[in-house]
Amino acid sequence: MLNETSQRNVQDLGVAAYVLMQGFPLAGRKDKTFVFYVKKDKSREFEDLKTAYLFSEFHYFDHCLMGLKKLEEYPFGINSNKFVTDLGAAAFLLMHKFKLLGKKGRSFYFDINSKEEESQFDDLNLQYTSSVFHDFDSKLMSLKKIGEFIR
Repeated sequence: MLNETSQRNVQDLGVAAYVLMQGFPLAGRKDKTFVFYVKKDKSREFEDLKTAYLFSEFHYFDHCLMGLKKLEEYPFGINSNKFVTDLGAAAFLLMHKFKLLGKKGRSFYFDINSKEEESQFDDLNLQYTSSVFHDFDSKLMSLKKIGEFIR
């Protein structure tokens, strides 16, 4: 009886990705609502995760992603050879306090002023691919792509 399952809704894409990362299985999607299977004894944990997301690094990462998506192309020349073409990697670098100079095409250019900063930039760019933020970004993109259905 304790492990009976109910379906619980999440309206926000970021919260849905965060909850998915915590192991709650997805039951489906209807419009902009994501539906999860939640065991009765995990209901409080599920609801607490929805609140915890707002104060997590994942929310800040999502904030950086959204800001970068809204960024218009910089109309002038950019004097930097350090850039990334992956939106998630750019957000990850912003989280680590690298200064964004602008966007040209699909590239995000950053202000690097020393060999030490350049090395840190390169290391973080590589770290992103195996980070939990890459996993979170992957879940965001997957959730956006699923069609409407609920089991």
